[in-house]
Amino acid sequence: MNKKMKIVVIGGSGLIGTKLVNNLRQRGHEIVAASPSSGVNTLTGEGLAEALAGAQVVVDVSNSPSYSFIPKRGALYQWESEDNAAMEFFETSGRNLLAAEAAAGVGHHVALSIVGTDRLQESGYFRAKMAQENLIRASTIPYTIVRATQFFEFVGGIAQSGTVGQTVHLSPALVQPMASDDVANALAEVTLGAPVQGIVEIAGPERVRLDELVGRFLRTTKDLREVVTDVQARYFGLVLNDQSLVPGDNPRIGPTFFEDWLNRSIPQQRATKKAAAAPTPTRPSPQKVAPALLLLACGIGLAVLAVTRASAQDLDEKSKVTLVYEHVLPNVAGKSIKGVLVEYTPGGSSPAHTHPKSAFIYATVLSGAIRSQVNDGPVKVYRAGESFSEMPGDHHGVSANASETEPARPLAVFVVDTDKKNLTTNDTK
Repeated sequence: MNKKMKIVVIGGSGLIGTKLVNNLRQRGHEIVAASPSSGVNTLTGEGLAEALAGAQVVVDVSNSPSYSFIPKRGALYQWESEDNAAMEFFETSGRNLLAAEAAAGVGHHVALSIVGTDRLQESGYFRAKMAQENLIRASTIPYTIVRATQFFEFVGGIAQSGTVGQTVHLSPALVQPMASDDVANALAEVTLGAPVQGIVEIAGPERVRLDELVGRFLRTTKDLREVVTDVQARYFGLVLNDQSLVPGDNPRIGPTFFEDWLNRSIPQQRATKKAAAAPTPTRPSPQKVAPALLLLACGIGLAVLAVTRASAQDLDEKSKVTLVYEHVLPNVAGKSIKGVLVEYTPGGSSPAHTHPKSAFIYATVLSGAIRSQVNDGPVKVYRAGESFSEMPGDHHGVSANASETEPARPLAVFVVDTDKKNLTTNDTK
């Protein structure tokens, strides 16, 4: 297909979505980057008909917005389990999107999924992805499902998930990861091609054992943690074998080797010394970390939630807070979800403060480590992948970077009265 087309990218503000939108625009096509921040919400159906009008192709790289942030109907502070949240998102969004496509006469539905989905059904998340795929197969719209392997960009997160003290416990199972740029390029080719009425698998050019892959990453980043090979080590709650995460016969192969990606990417990042200098970390819960990587794997992650809408303010010379996500809850009158990203430079901190009395807060550390004290409780250190909550009316006495040498980034998700614009009130002295 060489003629100019209108293509709608659902999840167009995420990691893969942004790359895909830019790729297709450079080829001269009319692209709609659709996401809740642009007024298109597949979960509620808001804006779908308008966005899809006249579209020839729809590409779905969206995902459940964060962990389990789908409130039970009629109860503001009770959260569904992560499995139920993922299933509700993929089934509800899938039905809404496919119905809107049928009404608009869309001729090709492309969806990004994950290699191994059919083999990892003990995971609730993968069961939800399979439900999404089944909805697509059952629809009347011609389709292509693209299953991708894990991305190079998340090898550091995999290492963190297996960390115990100064060791990283990992399975020796085979993997075949790829660069996110190659994922976007493959998606663009599929999008501009004819529907295959089936699955296309994409992967990197090198098949390698997971423990070896992470070991190479740690050595390149001068991380002193030691990899421990363990066939029973869990990969975000799953026990792997050599078939779990690798593609079948004849996948499409991306051109970027891991070593080339490392040489290009790692020099741009500060080599971590946290493993040698920081207090002994505890292993973050796989049930908490897994959704984050899986969200990223399909193109939207906590760290990139609709950043184009952000408004930022400096708290002091060494910290910044940015509103990165805001959406009215469709089933709880007067309430919204608002995501706030805090960026601490080394040694940075926030003043002691309180939040609106209507605000329930769930905070997750995306990178680095932070010190936190809520009310008169103990000062605790939370590291990447770990979370804590604050109830309405809580006082946040300590909120600071736990490191003097490395930056840190926590993300706080508020459930709060929609009309509350000021989310933080600093203590007066």
